[in-house]
Amino acid sequence: MQKIRAGIRGVGFLFILMYHFSGILLYALFHKDPLPGGLRIRRKFCRRSLKWLGVHVERTGDIPQGGPFLYIGNHRSYLDPIAALIDIDALPVAKAEVSSWPLIGYGGKITGIMYVKRESKSSRAATLEAMRKTLVSGHSVLVYPEGTTHTNPQTIPFKGGAFNLAAKESVPIVPIAIDYLDMGDAWVGNDTFVPHFIRCFGKKRTHIKIRYGQPVSSGDLNFLMETSKKWIDETMKDIRAEFEAGAKTRPD
Repeated sequence: MQKIRAGIRGVGFLFILMYHFSGILLYALFHKDPLPGGLRIRRKFCRRSLKWLGVHVERTGDIPQGGPFLYIGNHRSYLDPIAALIDIDALPVAKAEVSSWPLIGYGGKITGIMYVKRESKSSRAATLEAMRKTLVSGHSVLVYPEGTTHTNPQTIPFKGGAFNLAAKESVPIVPIAIDYLDMGDAWVGNDTFVPHFIRCFGKKRTHIKIRYGQPVSSGDLNFLMETSKKWIDETMKDIRAEFEAGAKTRPD
């Protein structure tokens, strides 16, 4: 039953993807700046995809208005940005491998995703410059400074590039904490797409909690990094406690 459910959801997801991808292409053909329309279509895609895949997202915290902001989150899965982009208009930074995914990679470029080869110093530098230009132009950016996914109960060390950029450009950082009821939903190590998709979406439901913090501003790189990391770590601990408390009250 798990494989059948995952298969049905996979086919439906492809239809949703192609439908919205076509909309983004059509919008791009008739507008000099495809980004505003692309972001609206992307939000609809994220919302419909998660609903179809059986993903329930519980959101808490006030999403700041205005901007631009540098959104900083811990990283569990490729679902992390999809869950966040329902709520925020931001241009994400993603691993370069995603750019080769059929439809998703190109659609991501049209909607402003910045792809980075983390092992390449020149790619990292180019991505930071792209982030700077994006923020200066008035658009927010979403980045995962751990640089990889993991199942640790708290964040692993952050890379400092995004924080240094925020300090220099006087851009407020908004921390985001996310976690999953089932830690098997995390995409880590050498996990490949199809087995992970079956494991996650063969279940009836995938439960995610995402929480937004208050903007933090400072010209001090270390202060921004330490404050964001502390808030995310404490919030991840709170979210896990909420999951465990809920498990105790659910009937067997």
